Amino acid sequence: MMREDSAPTELVIRQAHILDPGSGLDGVMDVRLSSGRISEVGEGLHGPRELDAEGLHLFPGFVDVHAHWRTPGREDEEDIESGSAAAAAGGFTGVVMMPNTDPVVDRPVMVSGLVRRVERESRVRARVSAALHVGLAGERLTEMRLLKEAGAFCVSDDGLGTASAGVLRNGMLYAHSAGLPVFLHCEDHTLATGVVHDGVAASLAGLPGSPASAEDAATATALILAAETGAKVHITHVSTALSAALVGFFKERADVTADTTPHHLTLTDDLVSTLEGLYRVNPPLRPDGDRGGVEAALREGILDFVATDHAPHASEEKELPMEEAAPGFLGHETAFAALYTDLVLTGRLSLTRLVETMSCAPGEWVGEGGSLRIGAPADLTLVDLSEEWTVGRETLISRSSNSPYLGRTLTGRVVGTIVGGEPVHDRTGARFGVRA
Repeated sequence: MMREDSAPTELVIRQAHILDPGSGLDGVMDVRLSSGRISEVGEGLHGPRELDAEGLHLFPGFVDVHAHWRTPGREDEEDIESGSAAAAAGGFTGVVMMPNTDPVVDRPVMVSGLVRRVERESRVRARVSAALHVGLAGERLTEMRLLKEAGAFCVSDDGLGTASAGVLRNGMLYAHSAGLPVFLHCEDHTLATGVVHDGVAASLAGLPGSPASAEDAATATALILAAETGAKVHITHVSTALSAALVGFFKERADVTADTTPHHLTLTDDLVSTLEGLYRVNPPLRPDGDRGGVEAALREGILDFVATDHAPHASEEKELPMEEAAPGFLGHETAFAALYTDLVLTGRLSLTRLVETMSCAPGEWVGEGGSLRIGAPADLTLVDLSEEWTVGRETLISRSSNSPYLGRTLTGRVVGTIVGGEPVHDRTGARFGVRA
């Protein structure tokens, strides 16, 4: 990525339709980027380098707080370079890397090593999440103050959750004292015994299901403990209407935020009828009633933002029967297009709200980005809202290809991504050409 000591050259982006809900910008204008930051927004701007963006929309760079780049341990599926390239291709300028790698990121030396690798290898601003408990085993807490000193942005139990409410409560108290957010995967494993949602689709397919209560019970526990401990808690990949409602109830009672994923907003458990392992994910795809409830919660601001849960897998792990396949989808490269196609173009979500959920709100949560205000980091996303494209293995930059949208035609495509004032993704030189 472009670091501050790289002295980026001034760049003027001309005639883009700028949309930044946080700054109230909405219209065709120019933006000047200087020394890696936004220095001017207006009309008739010129500079030593100009980018003609006529016909494109310019948003604050998207921020994805939930991604698995598989480093260390499974670089055959993804690594920092390929993961960050995929993120940039999806318009993401910031990412939070989850710790459920092999080995688990649970020691300060691992955190500091990843931070150094990110500085060298990532095209985007990547933050490191450390494990909430050692080995993500749900028993002994990690040394959170030392993890923070090593560069950890937050602590998480993602991928496995925390079975013991006592361990989770103590973890929240420790994280709160260490000044670290707690990022939670809410799942009760005594209830989550199946591989898909426990409903009509599972019964018709003859597959073992996990009830929605597996998520709802764990979400309720996490929210109650957040209110009691005062910890800054984030609930990730909310997929049921009841869990969304619980988040809404606790909004004024705890320091809590929550996200949902593009796939839980656009896909349903009808896909399990295919019996294809490609469509296994955790939490599972839900019926349309839950999908609609989560969509309404996002629209109303109960759920704060979208996060992809980008989870690359090798083909041999997904080209299996549903019960044997590894759970997880790619997310970076299709997130905006899937949501724009299914929600914005159908009138169910405004473009303004979509940009809030992908840029402004997660940028505020990580503390950097998500804004086009003067002085903000020059992290930007250029999108062609009219372009139609078909998702295929050849269109994906990720090292893996387990996208649930394979074969689907989507509308809206990221043309270019800028981090620190410098392009990190340029899909078409003809449309995204820089003139000196």
